[in-house]
Amino acid sequence: AYFLCTVSVNYCNFHGRGRRQEFWAFWLCFILVQLALVGLGILVNLAINGFGINAGKSSIGFLPAGIFTLAFGWSWIALVVRRLHDIGLSGWLVLICFIPVIGEAALLVFGLMPSQVGENPWGPVPTGVRV
Repeated sequence: AYFLCTVSVNYCNFHGRGRRQEFWAFWLCFILVQLALVGLGILVNLAINGFGINAGKSSIGFLPAGIFTLAFGWSWIALVVRRLHDIGLSGWLVLICFIPVIGEAALLVFGLMPSQVGENPWGPVPTGVRV
């Protein structure tokens, strides 16, 4: 439900705050769908090339995974900005996430930090957050 809400209602919502549960539920669904699409891509590539020794030369099977990543990239950025707002930081820190290695560590830290207690400049505590 969090994934569907993030990619539909909050697709371009850069305002407000995002809970940890929303953040991790989105990532879980995103990774599972991405793994399924990559697995399907591998099978399609193998089928196109005849399951032989030289079967890895085509990459057309990975097109759905790439399209999925591009389509939901914007909602991913919006979710990270809302998560940053929830922990009391500026949404512009999302730019750190695009630095290799440092970005992955930053995403992990942003996802694990608890919500800021009380209201902050980006709104009240999201419903369901225990402080």
